[in-house]
Amino acid sequence: MRAFTRMSAFGLVLTALATAGEVPYDYHVPLLPENALIGHYSATKKPVLTVKSGAIVKIDGGGGGGATRTTDGADPDKWLKDNNIDLTVATSPALQETIRVLKETPRAPGIAGGHILVGPIYIEDAEPGDSLEVRIMDVTPRIPYGNTGGAPGRGGLALGTLKAPTPTTPPAPGAAPAGAPRPFSKVTHLDLARNAGIFDENIVIPLAPFMGVMATCPPDSEGPYRSSSPPGNFGGNLDCKELVTGTTLYLPVFQKGALFYTGDSHAGQGDGEVTGTAIETANTCTLQFILHKGTKLAMPRAETPTDYMTFGLDPDLNKAMYQAITETVEFLKEKQGFDFLQAYTLSSEAVNYRVTQVVDKTLGIHAMIPKNIFIKDANTYWYHPH
Repeated sequence: MRAFTRMSAFGLVLTALATAGEVPYDYHVPLLPENALIGHYSATKKPVLTVKSGAIVKIDGGGGGGATRTTDGADPDKWLKDNNIDLTVATSPALQETIRVLKETPRAPGIAGGHILVGPIYIEDAEPGDSLEVRIMDVTPRIPYGNTGGAPGRGGLALGTLKAPTPTTPPAPGAAPAGAPRPFSKVTHLDLARNAGIFDENIVIPLAPFMGVMATCPPDSEGPYRSSSPPGNFGGNLDCKELVTGTTLYLPVFQKGALFYTGDSHAGQGDGEVTGTAIETANTCTLQFILHKGTKLAMPRAETPTDYMTFGLDPDLNKAMYQAITETVEFLKEKQGFDFLQAYTLSSEAVNYRVTQVVDKTLGIHAMIPKNIFIKDANTYWYHPH
């Protein structure tokens, strides 16, 4: 394990002595206002860290729902108590850090809120036209709960021509609601020892923590304050439940240094993320960055121990599906030397297409290409589940 002994101006702990059971890492990026952005990406923000290809970085993320609201007389500790969460702000570094970041981090013009992002991390020698491999070595919640919410006019039930009901135009009798009938918020308690989300006394949800946002900085054509809400060809708010510990994400590089950002901590999520939110929490993630020079990607790709993955992204879900299919065909042509019809046929016979999310303005489809169909391939993948 590599050791570093200096302290940076950004509070990076560069003597990385991992605790027992923790994934070894080279650098630690804490959640601080100077390490964060709110709701957007920036190509001009000073990097919080510069690393060589191969470096492993531990990154603290933020979140916490009502326990991080301090405006308008809100009392975070009362919110925690009302939701039966055995925690106070004073006993939770994650909540303290999140409150400080929300209070002190400057906002971009026209973007008052949004995801808490940490970054950018500058990858030495990365240039436009390269690709960045991000190995997800660990993702662990920092707080013992998550929060899921929604509101009228938002979420999967607000797709298409549905419009939010108003006091003067209530929904027709028997009509599907355009989102929730009122704003709502549901706390799910996290039992990390059991890897379980306690929905209620009758329902327990297996946890699968992941970062909803992992991105290289978008190209300049996206503007200087590109919102982090819609995902894009740079990755971003993919909200893909497969991007858990042991998965690898491959991202195109559009800026010198790649300028990697992450945020939007989730403890778990169903495909679709239909209310507009997952089990929103605060995570610490440990990621390894590997640069691939001259390997150009048109779109993000991913890989799990069992599947290869491609993505389709578009405001129109039909077009997102079309892109996921064409990305799969291109992947199979590259991997197997197939012509179009061979790749297209295999896409129908063996590939599983799933709705990633339908709530981020740009909607997502991801394709799962089973590795076990390639019977002559050796298993050289870096992660082996216990």
